[in-house]
Amino acid sequence: MVSIIMLVHNAYEYTKNTIETLQMTKGDYELIVLDNASDFKTRKLLLKLYNKGLIDKLYFSSVNTLFAKGNNIASNLCDKNCTKILLLNSDIDIRNENWLNEMLKNYEKGILSLGVCYNSPCIRVDGFCLLIDKKLYNKYKLDENFEWWWSITKLQAQVLSDGYKVKGIKNYSNLIFHYGGASGNDFKNCKGMDLDLKEVKKWFNDKHIEIIDKIGDNNITYNPKSKANKIYVKNKKNRR
Repeated sequence: MVSIIMLVHNAYEYTKNTIETLQMTKGDYELIVLDNASDFKTRKLLLKLYNKGLIDKLYFSSVNTLFAKGNNIASNLCDKNCTKILLLNSDIDIRNENWLNEMLKNYEKGILSLGVCYNSPCIRVDGFCLLIDKKLYNKYKLDENFEWWWSITKLQAQVLSDGYKVKGIKNYSNLIFHYGGASGNDFKNCKGMDLDLKEVKKWFNDKHIEIIDKIGDNNITYNPKSKANKIYVKNKKNRR
């Protein structure tokens, strides 16, 4: 079994779309949602989806625990039969029913992630859809001294250093779509964001991730009822 962990902080339409499109997924998984002190509308939505059976486990936090601590808390709720943990953002559109099975098919013990970051200081996998062995996650956890994305970077560096695989899928639009940035800018004041990039390079100690161009088929399904894509286009125009 795969335990899918999803952190939520507002972003009502994106969250609704992610959880609803996730239902097309084939495979053995559970959905664990941790709400990071969202507004009343979003919390009410999550409770409704939980009562409908679309969420298996729901945890409401009274404060925004942010990325690292939130995932660490939620990881303690994983089913005892879970062998892998998948960290999934709440601004995702699932577009292929076999997306999870394709990830599992290409997985080797370590990390497999959709998306690759090419910016400084080193090439690394993204963290919006990241599959990791449960025992490895529990061994390291996300370093809460880095409350946002550097925690994912450090985790993969630790996995590489122990001799396991870290693989990133470059082109993944046939499986899912990641809107990005739907939960706001709270991360800007996070602990660990002012990290010296030279320190990040030291984490990797000349170890490198493996980049795969693409996995899976092109059987894409779109949700005609989804408002998330319209909101995304509108927000994208506003950011220009």
